[in-house]
Amino acid sequence: MKKRSLSLLIAVAAVTLIAVLSFVSPVQTKSATRAQITTDVDATEAVKHDVQAAKTVSLKSMSYAIKGSGSTASTPAAKRWTSKTITYKISGSSSYYKAVWNAAVSHWNKAGVVNLVPTTGKADINLATSNAPKSAAAGVVGVTYSSYYSNKSLNGLKVLASAKSYVYRDVSTKYHYSQVERAHVAEHELGHALGLEHATPKHAIMYYATRDQTITTSDVKGLAQSYK
Repeated sequence: MKKRSLSLLIAVAAVTLIAVLSFVSPVQTKSATRAQITTDVDATEAVKHDVQAAKTVSLKSMSYAIKGSGSTASTPAAKRWTSKTITYKISGSSSYYKAVWNAAVSHWNKAGVVNLVPTTGKADINLATSNAPKSAAAGVVGVTYSSYYSNKSLNGLKVLASAKSYVYRDVSTKYHYSQVERAHVAEHELGHALGLEHATPKHAIMYYATRDQTITTSDVKGLAQSYK
């Protein structure tokens, strides 16, 4: 009788242990696959302009056409968002710079690859302006911080988690950028926030130094390939 009771107790203990392990295992697996986020920084160099020839062109004359880059090359990409619908928020109270960022958003939306939509809540992309920090390299007119999941990929590209882009007011003023030219810088930075890298064609908006460039067929082709 005692032997039978002992065997029964051992069997019950074994079943209980298996049940506990089955419950704990998923929790441990979830912890092991916790998202790993890495942040990249992409800067845009300013292009000098003769003070005497400085433009005062406003956004009213800005063209939203997608121009040819003079090259068949595609602008490369390293990252992308999971969805083609991406939210954004413009920070700051300056109506001048809100217009600059809105122009950049409109131009990328006209490319027809992604759909950038405004939000008052938490945004995928935050768009802002500030003076350049002391740590910034001389002549940097804009910068984008792109955070991505280092353990996730889609179409061979890292998946973005968040992004924040800046146009530097003091550098733009120092180099006599017009409002349209500041919008081109905003287009460049927004391109980084969408996952694009620097391009080789000098007319492409994603060329490393930006002033008169605008969104070209090379930029659109590269964006379309990354979001296919």
